[in-house]
Amino acid sequence: MNIFTNHLKKLKKSAFTGLIASVTVTLLWFVFLSSANVRILGLSIFGAAVVLFVFKIVFDIVIEKFGITRKLLANELFILFALIAFLSVTICAFAPVMLFASVHNERAEKRLSAYKANGSVEELNFETENGTLHGWFLHNAQGSAPTVLYFGGNGEDAAGRVLTLLESENLRSVFDGYHFAYVDYPGYGKSEGMASEKSFKDMGLTVYDSLMNRDDVNRITLMGYSIGTGVANYAASERQPAGLILMAPYADGYDLYNGYADIFHGPLKALVSFKMKSVKFAEKVDIKPLLLASKADQEIPYDSSVRLFERYKKGCNFVTVDEIGHNDFWESQEVLDEIEKYLAQ
Repeated sequence: MNIFTNHLKKLKKSAFTGLIASVTVTLLWFVFLSSANVRILGLSIFGAAVVLFVFKIVFDIVIEKFGITRKLLANELFILFALIAFLSVTICAFAPVMLFASVHNERAEKRLSAYKANGSVEELNFETENGTLHGWFLHNAQGSAPTVLYFGGNGEDAAGRVLTLLESENLRSVFDGYHFAYVDYPGYGKSEGMASEKSFKDMGLTVYDSLMNRDDVNRITLMGYSIGTGVANYAASERQPAGLILMAPYADGYDLYNGYADIFHGPLKALVSFKMKSVKFAEKVDIKPLLLASKADQEIPYDSSVRLFERYKKGCNFVTVDEIGHNDFWESQEVLDEIEKYLAQ
């Protein structure tokens, strides 16, 4: 018994030492490093340290009050709750890092800059309280014209997508008569700030309102792909767009998280920081959108897309695209044909 007790004492002492080390390292990270991912890592450790410190105080009180037998139980519980705390805080902090795969395609930006001279494209910059948002505007029509405002997937960036449209006659023809705008999310491309549900929502409305004030934009059709469908759907619920196109849409952030690890159910839903309840936004949308989903999508469950489509009060043009994976929507001619048809209405 004494040997076991001594081992527990050593383990507990090690845990407390770890707390002190965690706080110290966290402070060093915050002071000397500014990377968003490092800040998240530091916050994760700091949160775990605080939780463990509180548990230590509570269990020290229990130990003093109840003596040796319950002391063993208290130490065991301390270790158990410490592990739970570390796991929970780690999931909260690192799941968004997995979700937001920020991209900065500098090569595409340089190539796009060469097209600025002839007026084919234009750089966009929007000042916000959280920093500058950056994107690109493809002039694909004459004068004042309808515009597609696109919110991309987590592995896309504005420069790469706009360059692809600009240099592909097939893709560009889909948006014939429409300008095309794409602004990078906070933390993506050259946009400043940190990726989060709130920053995505704020960005969507800021860009929408700014584009509507332009002389060469007379109306906006919102378009989203993957994680961007939630942003587009939110903007559609708060504004009055001319249209709404969603490729590989999801019902809410829980489905996105479960696409990576199917564990976020019941109480574990509390660990999801990017909730993005698109099903709730759909109930406020006043237009009939186009939704494109695939049963072969490896990232967004088909059932999640169906659950979303059922919530639009004015109905929805729901198209099931056969046998294409999550990353194949832009390459599918069937998808492009449906988009072109919708825009021509």
